[in-house]
Amino acid sequence: MSKVSKLVSSVSKKIIKPYSPTPISLRCHKLSFLDQLICCIHTPIVLFYPKLSNTWSNKPSNVVSQHLEKSLSKVLTNYYPLAGELNDNISVDCNDNGVEFFTTKIDCPMSEFLNDPYADKHNIVYPNGVPNAYSYKGSLAVFQLSHFNCGGIAISICFSHKIADGYTLCNFTNHWATIARNPMSSEILPMAPQFNGASYFPPIKEDLSHKTFIPELETEKYLIKSFYFSSSKLAALKARVINQSEVQNPTDTEVVSAFIYQRAMATKKVVTSTLYQALSLRPPLPKNTMGNNVSPYSIHTKDEKEMGLPQIVGKLRKAKEELRKKYKNAQPNEFLYIAQDAVNEKIFNSSSSNFYMSSTIKFPFYDADFGWGKPEKVCIPLKNMFVLMDTKNRDGVEVISGMKEQDMLAFERDEELLQFASPSS
Repeated sequence: MSKVSKLVSSVSKKIIKPYSPTPISLRCHKLSFLDQLICCIHTPIVLFYPKLSNTWSNKPSNVVSQHLEKSLSKVLTNYYPLAGELNDNISVDCNDNGVEFFTTKIDCPMSEFLNDPYADKHNIVYPNGVPNAYSYKGSLAVFQLSHFNCGGIAISICFSHKIADGYTLCNFTNHWATIARNPMSSEILPMAPQFNGASYFPPIKEDLSHKTFIPELETEKYLIKSFYFSSSKLAALKARVINQSEVQNPTDTEVVSAFIYQRAMATKKVVTSTLYQALSLRPPLPKNTMGNNVSPYSIHTKDEKEMGLPQIVGKLRKAKEELRKKYKNAQPNEFLYIAQDAVNEKIFNSSSSNFYMSSTIKFPFYDADFGWGKPEKVCIPLKNMFVLMDTKNRDGVEVISGMKEQDMLAFERDEELLQFASPSS
């Protein structure tokens, strides 16, 4: 047993089933074409609550656990595919088998984790072996409640990306929190979730393993580090883009994505490379459409003249707007063909150096109040990807960077990166 694992004094496991049985008419959830493109990785997130409100601070740990278990059961009634079983790359058998819920005690103060939340030794706040795992044999969603000896708690969630994107995960988390805060609210969820993506993007029978949007990890060691861009640094990057290009009103996502991509290319000493991002399809799809409702797009860089920040932002804006326009001008029965074309273009543009960017900016993860206040810190430790997210106070952007160890060692020392971004730990 390692030194770190000795911090865990106890682990218990329960299976939580939906509060109400799933109707027969919903028992077979067809995967959409966009679901089929995603590999079976369990995407992790953890929310840290260092101090519970007065109402909860003196309650026994088992009362907190029961509070979360009951509300989880209720919200699973609305998110019923999570409690089912995957049937190859075709469908989910929504059989109400339930989800795994672990409870653990960690014998140290939470402050040790908040000082460096992405250190490997702090993975004990997640269900063992589940984060970033491919083809996990347990439930499609796995949860863990961790009690620290300072009285704080952490709630971690690992979702199979096969049936849920970041938007779905955020909606689920906040719906769960809403029900926990007000148990009667389970009957009046704002916009009940709909798992009907297959009606817009019908599944196909072709083997899509070579077209997956998120690649499987290689065997090399990965490091995850976080970098913070303040509002003033974001403004400086935007000014550089506006003054040197025709792009007006560049977004936080555009400038940070482009800057991170530029610095990752420079520190890896590559010129020919591809950056992949995803366009949210809500709209044209209704906001309560759950599942994977994003369409991939990419930009390709092949010489140093294209590596300037304004040039990269311009290419990102052009690629995104062209794809958005296609969906806007199409009928719903044409959506599948647009997505297929985007995927084929992704394969055509693929290079030996591929970078993946995912933005959760404006996703209200920091609003998840289960009854004891909002989280102090939210972490999304994805490997082989850059994840952009808001800070707690919405005063900047945090970039969670998952890279191969040798690439990270060069990236985190890059002088131009550090002029605009501060290491978060």
